[in-house]
Amino acid sequence: MLMRELVYEAIKNDILSRTYRMGERLSPNDLSERFQASKTPIKEALRRLEHEGLVEAIPRVGYFVSHMTLQDVQDLFQLRLILEGASAELAAQHITKQELRELEAIPCDWVEGDLDSYHQYLKDNSAFHVKVAQATRNQELADLVVSLLERMHSLLLWELELRNRPEEFAQEHHDLIEALSNRDGVLARKVMEDAIEKAREALLKAVMDGARLPVLSED
Repeated sequence: MLMRELVYEAIKNDILSRTYRMGERLSPNDLSERFQASKTPIKEALRRLEHEGLVEAIPRVGYFVSHMTLQDVQDLFQLRLILEGASAELAAQHITKQELRELEAIPCDWVEGDLDSYHQYLKDNSAFHVKVAQATRNQELADLVVSLLERMHSLLLWELELRNRPEEFAQEHHDLIEALSNRDGVLARKVMEDAIEKAREALLKAVMDGARLPVLSED
């Protein structure tokens, strides 16, 4: 793998796992020393992350992990409703029995208070949603879902703390698989949108109640 790809993947993973906090400065000099690489692949990786919305570049100041505002939360969830609602409805027309079995095999649980298990659940949950998107046979749509879920990683991590009910999430997955299995696109869209709305409402209520965004502790 090329150095710029290694650097990009490593920094991205650190941002998504919150090794780097929102607003934290990303020094090309420090990163260059960390990866024993020139500044060229470092800056290429940072520009790529900026394009994905994970990094902000402030002219003559530097690179920073992106902040997230209440409006950002609203916008991201609105986009998720549009993309994943359409994804579920379209997938119902094309999904195969093998893909349905693969969806059923994806785990949907975590251990309360265990950050590692939260991250594993989010990895599994992302795989679930991406597989639904891929079942649409529209790769552009699937790529957009992948990018969106990555940008929302910290929000979804926080959601697990707010809605610590694995059985509710498992039921949402079950209901979606059933709708897809029955080729019911309208119901599949509704199940997907209802689940996304629950997440949005939980997060917005937490923000309105004065919680910081995000608030999970990694101690």
